[in-house]
Amino acid sequence: VTGSTEQTPCAKGSYTDASMPVKDSCTLCVGGTYQDETGATQCKACEQGCYCPEGAAAALPCEGGSYSSATDNDEQGDCTPAGAGFFAVTGSTEQKPCAKGSYTDASMPVKDSCTLCVGGTYQDETGATQCKACEQG
Repeated sequence: VTGSTEQTPCAKGSYTDASMPVKDSCTLCVGGTYQDETGATQCKACEQGCYCPEGAAAALPCEGGSYSSATDNDEQGDCTPAGAGFFAVTGSTEQKPCAKGSYTDASMPVKDSCTLCVGGTYQDETGATQCKACEQG
């Protein structure tokens, strides 16, 4: 910065490229990258299970009910919604099938956990989208 008597390190979420001849400003990390330290010379790739908007000082986890294995996501919408019969907790890199005795279905807007079968119903398979009625007897 003009008139400065000492160097000012770039803030988190930005960097100064070492190849720039004049280092009078910091550059925000582009979407899909982040920088969690001050005084950096480059940004880090976003992490799996996360997204990193422009200028991110940290990788932000995909919300519960969504997941991602990519390392260049720049918005929450880049995280993939879990499908019916599956769930994904916050920061997931993949969806996981519901265990026996539980399910998720397409009507559930957020699939961050599976619903247990209620009395009189059961599910003997993983990745189910509904429970089965118990037979009489």
